[in-house]
Amino acid sequence: MIRFFLKSVFIFFLFSNAFAIIVGNPSDPGLFLDGIFTSKAKNSSIRASYLYNNIYKAKYLNNLNLKAKSDVKMKIIASVLTFNVYNRLDLYTILGKANYEFLDVNDALSFSDAAFAWGAGLKLLLFKGKNIDFSFDGQYFSTKQRFDFFVVEKLIYNLMGPFKHHLEEIQGSFAISYKTPFLIPYIGATFIYTLNTDYFPYSQIIPKPVVRILERGDDLAIFETGDLKPRDNFGAVLGISLINKQKNATLNIETRVEDQFAFAFVGTLRF
Repeated sequence: MIRFFLKSVFIFFLFSNAFAIIVGNPSDPGLFLDGIFTSKAKNSSIRASYLYNNIYKAKYLNNLNLKAKSDVKMKIIASVLTFNVYNRLDLYTILGKANYEFLDVNDALSFSDAAFAWGAGLKLLLFKGKNIDFSFDGQYFSTKQRFDFFVVEKLIYNLMGPFKHHLEEIQGSFAISYKTPFLIPYIGATFIYTLNTDYFPYSQIIPKPVVRILERGDDLAIFETGDLKPRDNFGAVLGISLINKQKNATLNIETRVEDQFAFAFVGTLRF
């Protein structure tokens, strides 16, 4: 027996632009002079990093009602493997896990279990000076998230049937840094865009149509999806790297604002 019926409990996300991941210090390609097992005389080197990226608020607008606002959270925990060439170019891969938390205008919550996430990118030093470095960073990021339950009016409802969100996006950024012996602060700008080609389709919710039933005992509710768009496509990044004396390890702290609000920590060792 259906005790109550909620149509459009909330409009879930189907967005073309989404979450940015860490930009990193623009000095990174030429920063690490010695490795644990290699010297600066090498033309190439390998670095390994541990990344914690917390996007605690990504702001979106409902396309059908531009006054309706929604917030999305996302956490990424990953390992980053970087191959450096001539202290000018970094080629890297990102392997880890990510999960969403979505808060709708009606205070309906949804959570996804931590799922596999991966990415790849490059960082190129465009200008290398005595104290100033300027670089470009470009990266691709993808994850498939599965949702099993929702919180409506502070009550937990299970989802009847599969519901997944597939995210694919690219991020480009330019940043400038100022080098000191042990600290390197930096500032930059970012732009996120979801690829729209035959090989990289829009972010999508699977399956479609996306009208689903929630259940809690004998109580049932319905939700349906709609389009959301970011309130801002461009963002700003601020960060600082702490360097050890041997210059083979760093701890990087970064925050991003405007298009989203996020912070990240990255610990790196050069081998």
